[in-house]
Amino acid sequence: MHGKELAEKLAAILATRSVTYRSVAERAGCDVSTLYRIRSGAIVNPSYTVGRAIDDLHAELCAHAA
Repeated sequence: MHGKELAEKLAAILATRSVTYRSVAERAGCDVSTLYRIRSGAIVNPSYTVGRAIDDLHAELCAHAA
């Protein structure tokens, strides 16, 4: 997964207003600052665990929206 794609997914997750940076960070096992840097493009290759958590949460939110 590319950093830009993760940044876009993270932005979509946070746009729902029902999810906070803190809740995503807790789920991903990282700091809130890591998520800020992913979203801003400063981190383009996060750890597998963090990337997977963002991807899974995005998929869950898309499934609930459908």
